[in-house]
Amino acid sequence: MKYNWLYIIPVLIFSSCTNTSPDDLTDNDPITELVKYDTDIAPIIQSQCIQCHNSNFASGGLALENYTDVRTSTESGSLIDRITRNAGDPLIMPQNSQLPAASINLIIQWQIDGFLEN
Repeated sequence: MKYNWLYIIPVLIFSSCTNTSPDDLTDNDPITELVKYDTDIAPIIQSQCIQCHNSNFASGGLALENYTDVRTSTESGSLIDRITRNAGDPLIMPQNSQLPAASINLIIQWQIDGFLEN
């Protein structure tokens, strides 16, 4: 009987030393794609910003007509600062409004992803 324990104890020890759990066998993380200017950011800028920030009427001296304009404003922190202000703040953009959280998150993620263009 005591010899059986010599076999059982090592089996228990080795079987408990595994990195696999039921959670490891499934991928519960959502698959996310990198955020890109042309497909993700440009539509937000076109629908929410370009009316006041274009070359004909650059409110605050800021035009957001193309990738370079938007990237420069985002890199400087200006765009992120303005779109993340609290409702009612006189410096919030779009003026007297706030972008949907999903749009704000896309712009921030675009910056994190490295300002991909296409």
